[in-house]
Amino acid sequence: MTMRDWNSSVRGGLQREGAAPVLVVAPYVGEFGWELMNWQGRVRWETQRGVWRRVLICAPSGRGELYDAGASACADDVQSTSMRFLPAETDDAPGEASEDHRIAADGRPMEPKCLEEYARVRCIAACETAGEHEIADALRSSDSSHVRLLTPGFHGELWPATDRHQQFVSYRRPRAVALDVLLVPRTRSTATERNQPATWWDELADRLRERGLRVDRYAATLDEAIEQLSATRLAAGASTGGLHLASLCRCPHFVWGPGDERRWTRLRMTNQQRYETIWNPLGTPCRYEPCGWTPAIEAIERGIVRALEQIGLPRGAGARGSVSNSRWRAAWRVRRGLSRLMFAPVDSAVPWRLREFVRNSVV
Repeated sequence: MTMRDWNSSVRGGLQREGAAPVLVVAPYVGEFGWELMNWQGRVRWETQRGVWRRVLICAPSGRGELYDAGASACADDVQSTSMRFLPAETDDAPGEASEDHRIAADGRPMEPKCLEEYARVRCIAACETAGEHEIADALRSSDSSHVRLLTPGFHGELWPATDRHQQFVSYRRPRAVALDVLLVPRTRSTATERNQPATWWDELADRLRERGLRVDRYAATLDEAIEQLSATRLAAGASTGGLHLASLCRCPHFVWGPGDERRWTRLRMTNQQRYETIWNPLGTPCRYEPCGWTPAIEAIERGIVRALEQIGLPRGAGARGSVSNSRWRAAWRVRRGLSRLMFAPVDSAVPWRLREFVRNSVV
């Protein structure tokens, strides 16, 4: 069941208090950044507003925290639903992650039906392992009266990162600042020409340490990464999922990558718009530098030092930022409000020229 199908079922009155089904959330097989900004928030939104007997979230080991964190932050008038996390490994997922789906070796998107079936099989296995045999049987028979399988749709559908469409929470933990800079290398197996070699990152770290800065490298596990980002003044790296995690940990971040020549998704947003505004629901200070994927190390060193001065947390600070961060957030609120025009439908009453002006000159 995709998000669109679920919304249709609600409008059609298929959910009734006396016969509430169990919601099974499929493991996410897309990009980590998309899981953070276009899935986990939507799952939280759906589970809090739907009528479910129980919710079973299938996710790879260590990923459950993405969906569990901040449950107490949801609205008080939302009825609590019994929730259970089931380990569901996806190392054998076909193809490579791209947006909310997978792509084959030739770069073509894999069929959504194929990915839907893969998700169903992984959920059945997870339920069997966890002793949820009745749910596993219902998934096999596609018995929607007892079980609903929730998947992202696998075709790049975007949900606005706003309270009307997603429920975001902060992953930040109450830690004293212990690092000045956390380097977040891009290490993806697709488009490897965008990755910098380990020696490049080593040299960058050495240059920053020579300036008296405390520097570390992004950790391998989600839990460790959240710990680091909760105790860091600034995260820095080329566009990658770990920097979206920095945003949700309220850790200021400096990002570099392509410029306005590269537009993303049907919104035709730039990477700068994505990081600084559209995929920044908590208003975390961010500086994006459109200098390409493999810029000169000297330019990045200067950019990090400048970002530390302009948006980095003060030394020894907790989650609170500086006066300059307050000014940044004020500007973010304006851009964030105007960015809603980018989601307006083609037949919107808002004039096309105004929407294009906002897209190209304001946000």
